[in-house]
Amino acid sequence: MTLDSSSGDPSNGKEDSTLSLSEETKLRQVFCPGCFEEMAKEELIGNKCPLCGYRLDLEDLDEEISGDSDEELVWMLTQNLQRSLLEWLMNMGAAPLAAYRIASRICEREDIPTKSGKTTAFTFTARMTPEEKMQEKRCKICGKTFTSEGRKIISGDLFDPEPTVEYFCNGCRPQN
Repeated sequence: MTLDSSSGDPSNGKEDSTLSLSEETKLRQVFCPGCFEEMAKEELIGNKCPLCGYRLDLEDLDEEISGDSDEELVWMLTQNLQRSLLEWLMNMGAAPLAAYRIASRICEREDIPTKSGKTTAFTFTARMTPEEKMQEKRCKICGKTFTSEGRKIISGDLFDPEPTVEYFCNGCRPQN
């Protein structure tokens, strides 16, 4: 059995593609703004991201991903931080708009804070879980015990591990 060396040889007179394999792969990569993942164009299902379902526009598909763009990296990290803050605040019971305002206040700064201060402090009215509505709570101002009505206020600082949760009866409800 003999092998013909000219059949597998790229220098057999036929002109090869001018792009290397890594450059070709780079051109077929797209960046999903929904989940911040890089994927091949071939992985898209009807111009939708297979991971999050985000529909990519035609201009998104034509974008080339540059690996050395610091601005793109900073933007991606800031968006990821904002998404994490939103999720954390909403899991604590914050209304979506209140959570968005707090996260935006932090993330829209040019320099993300590195120590506790005014910019990292937060306070919001949170919804009570069904379990909390049934439990007895003590009003922070008057000390009255109540169950179903009232208001739950969460405050803290993003540098503190646990925020403060306070309950107020209907007579003492702070208006924030």
